[in-house]
Amino acid sequence: MIFLALFLNSDIIGPKYFLGESQVAKENFWSVKDLASLPPYPSKIVSPLDSVEMVLIPRGEFTMGITENELKQVFILDGSQNPVFMTEVPTRKVTVEAYYIDMHPVTNYQYEKFIKETGHRTPMVWGREGWNEPLQPVVGLGWDDARAYAAWSGKSLPTESQWEKAARGTDGRWWPWGNDFYPGYCNCSELGINRVTDVTRFHQGLSPYGCYDMSGNVWEMCEGVWIEGHLPMRGGCFLGSATFVRTTVRWSAEDEANGAHWLGFRCVKNISER
Repeated sequence: MIFLALFLNSDIIGPKYFLGESQVAKENFWSVKDLASLPPYPSKIVSPLDSVEMVLIPRGEFTMGITENELKQVFILDGSQNPVFMTEVPTRKVTVEAYYIDMHPVTNYQYEKFIKETGHRTPMVWGREGWNEPLQPVVGLGWDDARAYAAWSGKSLPTESQWEKAARGTDGRWWPWGNDFYPGYCNCSELGINRVTDVTRFHQGLSPYGCYDMSGNVWEMCEGVWIEGHLPMRGGCFLGSATFVRTTVRWSAEDEANGAHWLGFRCVKNISER
């Protein structure tokens, strides 16, 4: 399997850094245009610093959020009028420039490489049995930790619009695979696993662009603002029911500095960066 080979047989390129995030980002900068000089750009690339597969999200418009009528349907499906869902309204047309996004959430294997290279602090569940398998998503870390990893890998955290387009495509679907919910397509509460699973597991739950785990497994940190200045997270986690693993659901972590055992992330690379 390409993914496993990339993660388990690759060496991280570059010297060890014990510098500030901005300096690391400068030192570890790379450009998509160095890998593919002219469009059309390939549908997949391997990022050169952390050897991760990334998929292309083309430039264009998509529908972000849900309508008032859809909100009512969500309330019915959830069996409650949870105010969290109200932050998904209204729908709006958003145009995003082309970018690449990690095919999978960042794993323990990748994050361990980052720790060894930089001396960055370990996540709060690091070394705990059942949470540190190589292909499980790294959890127990906050936004600054995720940003530090992103800087080290020459990438960044996605904005909410970048994350949502990668998750739902351009047809306004509720879940990455479509508008009908199937518990076996993602790691959610209906599945009953109650912990993180390998990021390569749910092949039937791929997004329109081929991204794994954009529904369930772990909430994913994004850049932006949710409500009252809180940082946004997207996608739901293994504790979430069908309504909480939709492509438009938004929330934030109580502890933005240290995260939780259900909070992870993935990175993006903007093609326009040079």
